Amino acid sequence: MTVYTSFFRNLFGIKEQPSGARESKQVIITSSSQPEVLQKRMQEEKLSHGETVTANLSPVRLEKSRGKVVMYFCPMKTIEVLETVAAGDGGSIPGEVKVEGLTTPANLREGIYKLKNVTLTSNGTMQVKATDKTTWESAPSELYQW
Repeated sequence: MTVYTSFFRNLFGIKEQPSGARESKQVIITSSSQPEVLQKRMQEEKLSHGETVTANLSPVRLEKSRGKVVMYFCPMKTIEVLETVAAGDGGSIPGEVKVEGLTTPANLREGIYKLKNVTLTSNGTMQVKATDKTTWESAPSELYQW
């Protein structure tokens, strides 16, 4: 059986991976991700339309759904602004959100996390973008009841 499996893998260009090897998963948002919570936290931080900051979002919830990892903003209590990259224009924060480049390590489980070192901007949509310093830090769920 192994001979046939290897033959088909080679024929179709499928590379073998070591047993147990997993790849990182792309993070997505859905209509249930509650972008209004992110919007409210941005308003509380006095961020405005067009502003770009490097920030920590705490906490967010990750759940697996149909082979993907979905991020939810519902438990979020704070946005910690680390650096202002570009000033805003004073306009209102949009209600729609997009994520870009966010992935989780293969061993990350569902749960509550502090999302550290992301770029957060609001230009037409709220955008949460990964940087080369973005990390996920486990947060004790009992601290974040919603």
